[in-house]
Amino acid sequence: MTTLTRRSMLAAGGAAALCAATPFARTAAQNSSPAIGAWTPLSDMPFPVQEIYPAPFWKDPGQGFSAKPQPYNILVCAGGLTGASGNNVTDAVTYYDPAADTWAFATPLPGARHHIALVNNNGLLYAVGGFAGDARGGWQMRANCWRLDAIQSAWRELRPMPHPLAEAACASLSGFVHVAGGRAPAGSRNLFWSDHIDTDEHWLYDAAADRWFAQAPLPTPRNSAAAAVVGGALYVIGGRTVSDGNTPAVEVYDPGSDRWEDARPMPKAQAGLAASVLNGKIYVFGGETSGAGGGVFPDAWEYNPRADEWRAVAAMARPRHGLGAVTLGNAVYVLGGASKAGAEETSAALDKFEI
Repeated sequence: MTTLTRRSMLAAGGAAALCAATPFARTAAQNSSPAIGAWTPLSDMPFPVQEIYPAPFWKDPGQGFSAKPQPYNILVCAGGLTGASGNNVTDAVTYYDPAADTWAFATPLPGARHHIALVNNNGLLYAVGGFAGDARGGWQMRANCWRLDAIQSAWRELRPMPHPLAEAACASLSGFVHVAGGRAPAGSRNLFWSDHIDTDEHWLYDAAADRWFAQAPLPTPRNSAAAAVVGGALYVIGGRTVSDGNTPAVEVYDPGSDRWEDARPMPKAQAGLAASVLNGKIYVFGGETSGAGGGVFPDAWEYNPRADEWRAVAAMARPRHGLGAVTLGNAVYVLGGASKAGAEETSAALDKFEI
């Protein structure tokens, strides 16, 4: 299983990988249609980091509790991998203010994690799951659920998930936190990537009750997918499976009926990608190819939920995987990741995409 081999090498300290960005870029350049959208480089993150799931938030304490809805005005990034070793896990929490084009540090996570999902739910920031890492192993999956009420407040510990889970599709939907798919321990051992399996589990967190509830399972068990919410529905996009590598699958969940259905697949099978919603459409960025020695995608895609159609938009100026994407105002901010498959060439880049 080539995906397993790649991740095992990452946990051991990263393996040399050939970047496939050049041939992909050539293909995009040969397309006769003009590129739609524009990229602008912004101030780098405080340090290079990948395997992140950032989220929007408010800069001013208590702004999220206003009776009058306020637009999110900062993006927050928590945890991640900072180098070629699976043990280089950080607890740092940073945030970006687009008005000033500056970064700052917030209260660190209660524990260092990579692949920890940030979800803004009802104006509060939740940090769910992820992997811890130390000398024993870099992929120790966790079930933690923490909450941040204001950017400089302390994290609160909430009821954990029923069992450890990471690399899932996470989003706020109808006032609840949803966690679908991802990786779960295959047995009692929980130290390395090879100790885990893909899962179809789908959990809902009810903050008022501080409880987790099982929901309809994800039709295609997979990890490293992207999540987006449009029109009251949850879209799980792309990702990978251990047995078959990357998948272009797109599946959409209706919370009213607790049912999933298929949507049009991605034009390419991509994993370790990022997605965000702008003006009612989903924009998907980057990712990596399947298998050891693979590369990263420069591709950026637009998905129109009403038409169930995909189209290419302007390719990423700095292709990478394990990155994050957050919408603030009329732009999507794409951050972090790595410019080679695996853990090599971790990036501090921040780019703004406008269309």
